This record gives sequence, structure tokens and C-alpha cells, in this order.
Amino acid sequence: MIAFDASSNGTIATGTSITWAHTCSGSDRILFVLSFDTDGGSSVVTGITYAGTAMTKITGIQVSGDRWITLWYLIAPATGSNDVVISASASVILCGTAQSYTGAKQSGVPDASNTNSGSTVTSLSGSVTTIADNCWTIAILKTQVIKTITADGGTTNRTIQDALWGVDSNAPKTPAGSTSLGGSWTGTTNAAIIIASFAPAPTITGPSILMQLAAQ
Repeated sequence: MIAFDASSNGTIATGTSITWAHTCSGSDRILFVLSFDTDGGSSVVTGITYAGTAMTKITGIQVSGDRWITLWYLIAPATGSNDVVISASASVILCGTAQSYTGAKQSGVPDASNTNSGSTVTSLSGSVTTIADNCWTIAILKTQVIKTITADGGTTNRTIQDALWGVDSNAPKTPAGSTSLGGSWTGTTNAAIIIASFAPAPTITGPSILMQLAAQ
């Protein structure tokens, strides 16, 4: 079964890259990195690495104006403390957070994903229809104006950096189906959210190979 491992907040800086340390442990690991950057036309984040290994982008969405968020993952990240590096093609404001988990399926990521955005809203949620049973969901929510966000029911806060809010379901979705994550705040602002589900590692059932050989 999936379990939360660790979270970390990256720095906020203007430049073409930012770096911070994150520690992964356990088995059947998966790492997600949530990034934010400011550029007029589209996100200028060109890649993210962990321990020198390139991560895979799930998707991105515009928050408002020049603000963009993206969600990335890496299956079987290296254990121990290693650097997360977010790289951009232009000098912009960058920030990021990371969330790692154990007990995750080591292929087929994401199980499903979706985005949502709102203009002058006081709350926002993202919904996704999971495919596999016992999936967890993860989301990145960004408000244009920094707000103190109150989590919706079934939403657990893991990271917060400059209104870049990382959350998860903290529980499996069973049976598979529609589920959501989100939050609310006081006063209106523009906001956007990316949500994705990821499946648990397969459970080995029945007698082991050794038991089968012994019975022959």
C-alpha cells in the first residue's frame, strides 16, 4: 500500500535554476516535484532532476498572467539526501516543493491526471477519475495572491512555498472512481490546480515460488 515518505520546500529565487535537498527512503518509491515559474507566454521550466536523474513532466497550467505551475515525477528515485534541480530557459522567479511516497507502482504514472483554474475565486478544487483501485492522489495548487489556504475534506497539506501548495489524499481511493482535492481562502484571487493519481505496487498473492518448488 502507498504511504507518505517525506516532503521538502525549495528555495525561492530569481535565476535560471534553483537547487534544494530532498531525502527519499523505503521501497517502491516515487517522487513528485511541484514547480512554479513566471514568464509571459508559457512555462520556461525546461527540466527537473533528482540526484542527476531527469524527471518526467505530467502537465502544466497557467495560474494567471505570467505565472505557471508544472508537476513532475520520478519512479524509483535514489535513496538518501539528494539534490532537486529545477532548470529554466530564462531568468525568472522560480520555486518548488517535493513529495515522496513508498509502496507505489513502478510503471504507468500517472494513473490519471487533470487540471482546473479559476478567476477571482475564493476556492478551487481539482477532480480526477482514478483507474486502478487504491490509488492515492496528489495535487499542486497555486494562488496568484499569497493566501492562507484551508484544506477541503480529504485533502492533506504536505508543502507550502510562496502560495505554492502541495497536497495529497493521505488515503487510498477505493473503489476506483471520481475524487477531488482542493482548498479555500479569504478574498478573491486567480488560482490553478493540477491533480494526478498514482497506483499502488502490485500485491503478491498465493504461495511463493519456493513453496511451490518444495511441494513438487
